[in-house]
Amino acid sequence: MNAIADVQSSPDLRNMPINQVGIKDLRFPIAITSAEGTQHTVGRLSMTVFLPADQKGTHMSRFVEILNNNEREISVESFESILRAMVKRLDAESGHVEMTFPYFV
Repeated sequence: MNAIADVQSSPDLRNMPINQVGIKDLRFPIAITSAEGTQHTVGRLSMTVFLPADQKGTHMSRFVEILNNNEREISVESFESILRAMVKRLDAESGHVEMTFPYFV
């Protein structure tokens, strides 16, 4: 059986960096923790990283993998660690995470 080629890891000869590459409007079950307790809701996330000119792409499934590693518990304190994990896992210089969600008071 032939292995599938890893196109994202191959060099890109076009020499064109991309400011943001990633996933947009991913709906993901989350639990928001605060001083009042934990509230389960559905987050809408956009997660992107900077893609240098010498890279052809990134593995989109790794964005979801990073969210799964947090066991769906997200707080103000953990948001920075999610961003740092994403940048490190995707070997990027910078990244951006945006999330919206309904929060009931």
